[in-house]
Parts: sequence; structure tokens; C-alpha cells
Amino acid sequence: MFEKCYCYSSKILSNRNESIIAVDLNILNENFEEEEEEEETIRINVSGNRYETYLSTVERYPSSLLGNKLKRIYYWKEKTNEYFFDRHRTCFESILYYYQSNGRLRRPDSVPLDTFFEEVSFFQLGEEAIEQINKQENLSFVEPIELPRFAWRQTIWFYLEYPQHSMFARVLHLISLFVTVISCLSMAIETLPQFDDKKENICKHQSNVSLSSSFVPRCSALFLSPFFLIETICVCYFTIEFVFRLLSAPSYRRLFFSVLIWSDLAAIIPYYVFLSIQLTDKEIDLNARTFIVLRLLRLFRFLRVFKIYLIFRQLKSLRVLSSTLRESYVDFTIMIVILTLVAFLFGAATYFAEKDLNNQSFDSIPKATYWAILTITSVG
Repeated sequence: MFEKCYCYSSKILSNRNESIIAVDLNILNENFEEEEEEEETIRINVSGNRYETYLSTVERYPSSLLGNKLKRIYYWKEKTNEYFFDRHRTCFESILYYYQSNGRLRRPDSVPLDTFFEEVSFFQLGEEAIEQINKQENLSFVEPIELPRFAWRQTIWFYLEYPQHSMFARVLHLISLFVTVISCLSMAIETLPQFDDKKENICKHQSNVSLSSSFVPRCSALFLSPFFLIETICVCYFTIEFVFRLLSAPSYRRLFFSVLIWSDLAAIIPYYVFLSIQLTDKEIDLNARTFIVLRLLRLFRFLRVFKIYLIFRQLKSLRVLSSTLRESYVDFTIMIVILTLVAFLFGAATYFAEKDLNNQSFDSIPKATYWAILTITSVG
């Protein structure tokens, strides 16, 4: 009797549970259908490929083209009841994923970078998307060029700084390179033993003054010296170029802190100082202090070598080399550290092995290390 009652009660409970589960499923289905009816979708046609997503997905970015109703209404097609875009289809898949993934953007491998930038700009994804692409592609922004205020100053600036501006600018740049090379070669040849101090002593020879004299007489022979003529032509050109750079500089504050402009100025000042000394009507007594100052000014002539940077700035292959070195500075640093350690180890070993037999060549570990560096870098 008890068994029958138990079986009867369990049957009632199972029927009751099944009815409860059925009611719960019906409620869930009704709620799901209500959510589907409430969630509005948007259909997008991109060059024949149709996409459909929730409207709330694209409205996460209201400033973009798809997320702003006023912006996308222009592309609405009433006949097909969809938005139509005659754009790149492969790019749009990544752009749609940007909306669906809350801001993750990746360029497809088969799409060029400039094309992907155009599509991202067209759909107005914003600065965050652009920064994400720049970070992924390892790109950097090009700073805008600051131009002078007036048109005539801009023209001079373009001719001096951008040889690709016109044919005249290229010819002007080639002339500047030629004058710079000639000036540096003349300065180098002038230091040969047979020409050393010849320009300074030529006036003393003409006036029969002792070469050890501290007087600098005025003479005409100096102005006929080939080195003086070459230096005069080069310095005159550098002076005219320097004046035009001052007149056309976009920012005098940036020009003031530029090392190259000061090197140009230091390269032409010594010439005018020496010229003013030679053109004086009376002899000038060069005391020790004045002699040191003149020697220092002569050393400043070496700074005109820095004008060779014009050649490095315009050759594309050298610019690529400099960019490669900047990108690989970590690898070069590691290579130098390893080379230094290996050279030090071999130098120290060579010193202890040769100090008794060859003490003159290997009298210290630094000297032996220097020998090891030369050996490794020359014969490997």
C-alpha cells in the first residue's frame, strides 16, 4: 500500500515538473522573440556584398559615418531598403569588425596601407583608429612645414631648402655643393708642408720683414694668392647664402638654436677678420693674446666642412642608410658590447702570454685590447 502511494506521488511530481519546465521554455521563447523584435538591425551593401548587424553596434561610435544617422542617410536606398557604399569590400570587413569588437582594427594583409587609410578616413572612424594603425604599422606623423610669412620669403626659402622645387633650385643646389667641395679641398691643400703659412708670410717676404716678426704689413701680393682668391669667391657665396637664409627664415627662434647656421657664420667670420687686418693702413703688432685669437679664428674655418651635410641630406641612399642605423641602434649596441668584451678577453690573454717575451708591443692590457680590436675587425 505504501509502495503504491509512493509511485503515485512521484508520478504527480514528475508531471508537475514537466509542466513547469514547459512553462519556463515558453516564457524564454517569448522573451527572446520580444528582444529580437525590439533590437533593430541595419543592412549595408558594399559593392555587392551585403552585411547586416545591429543598429546599436554601429551607434557605439556616433561620430563615425555608420554610427551617425544624419551622415549615413545620404547612402540610403529606398528601393532595396539598405545602405549602399561603392567602396573596398575587403576593407569593410575590418571596419565592420571595428564596430563589433569595440574598437579593434587590423589591416588585411592583401590590402595596401594607403587604400586602408582611405577607407578608414571615409568611414570616419576617428583619431583612435588612426593611432591604432600607426602603432601597428610603425608609422610616425610628419610635422607640418613652417613657412615664412610673405610670398617672396617663401620663394627664397623653397629655392634654398628644396632643390626639387624647380630646375633653378636644383642648379642653385649644385652650385652650393660645388663651392663647398672646392672650399674644403682648398683648405686641405693649403695645409700641405709646401703651402703651410705661405699666405701669412707672403706679405713679410714682400716687405723684407723677418718671418719671426710680430708685425703684419699691408701688401698686394696677398690678394694675388690662388688660395686667397678661391677663399674669397667661396666666402662671398657663403655670405650671400647666409644673408638670404636670414631673410627667408620661417622662425628666427629656431634659426637661433640651429647648430648649422652658427657653423656657417663661424666659417665666414675668420675671413673678414683677416681681411680687415690686411687692409689696415698701418702695421699691426700681434701680441700673444691677439695671436691666440687669430689662431682660434683660423680654426673656425674648419667648420665649413659641416656644409657637406648638404650632400648627405639630398642623397636618398644616404638617407636610407641613416634611417637603417637609427632603427638598428639596439643591434649595433649589442654588437659593439660583444666586440668589446671579446677584444678585452683576447687582449688580456695576449698580455699575460706575451708580456715576458714581447713586453714592448704588449706592455699593458689596454694596448693589448686595442691590438685585439684591430685584429678582429681587420682579419677577423
